[in-house]
Amino acid sequence: MKSINKVASSLPGLLLLLFGCQSSPVVPEETQIVLQAYLYAEQPVTDITVMLSRPISSSDTANAMLANASVSLIKGGRQYLLAPSPQNPGEYYYAGTELQVQPGDQFKIDVTYNGITATAETVVPGKPVGLSISTSTVVFTADTVTTPFGGTIERLTSSDSVLVSWDNASQLPYYVVVESEDSARQPLRSDTLRDFNPIGRFLTEPTTDDYYRVPQSDFNYTGKYKITLYRVNQEYVDLYASRQQDSRSLNEPHTNVKNGLGIFTAFNSDSVFFSVRKE
Repeated sequence: MKSINKVASSLPGLLLLLFGCQSSPVVPEETQIVLQAYLYAEQPVTDITVMLSRPISSSDTANAMLANASVSLIKGGRQYLLAPSPQNPGEYYYAGTELQVQPGDQFKIDVTYNGITATAETVVPGKPVGLSISTSTVVFTADTVTTPFGGTIERLTSSDSVLVSWDNASQLPYYVVVESEDSARQPLRSDTLRDFNPIGRFLTEPTTDDYYRVPQSDFNYTGKYKITLYRVNQEYVDLYASRQQDSRSLNEPHTNVKNGLGIFTAFNSDSVFFSVRKE
């Protein structure tokens, strides 16, 4: 159900780290509903995950997925009941086509389980404006360098640099995802393991800048790359910042869920493409 272009794959580990799967987790004294709920502008609703936290006295090491909760989205006063995924317990989606996620839409989510209801609200942000890229092709040149020990290594050099820029006079929060999406890609360096970072994806932390320069060291493969710029809400920025807390003075992580934990937020995005070639 989930699109490879979505960022949700970057956050399950973050929520587990914050709410119940680290060596010194910040967890509630009692069991609570935990949401990991994302809406994407102009895309179907498929990224809603509902969990049950473990109490601080529990010996369990992970939150329990809730496959039998009542989950609904409210937009413009109308309620849309979500269906549980038959393949992935704890995940929910909207099966119809009439629910649209558009910039500026205000959404509320209601999750009820065992007589307890958790709620949260978010607004779909606007689409990034003015997204551009400095080059459409990065060319690496390979040569052989002799080491002090008599061996040789391959050295890659390139005069090309990928600079991504966008309009951001208001200093709104964004983040960037760079991913290799070429099925015929080859390792760029001879010592690159094919199983290392197999999807070739990396992402930045939230930023209020209006540019991002992609480090050449992050290119592991030849072929086509996709850069996606995500406009994010403050609740995402706050949750991301929670991961920076010092283990010596743990505070409860940020959550915008009432009567529960986790996050309900929305994203909007735009994309540009470039390719990497080795000569």
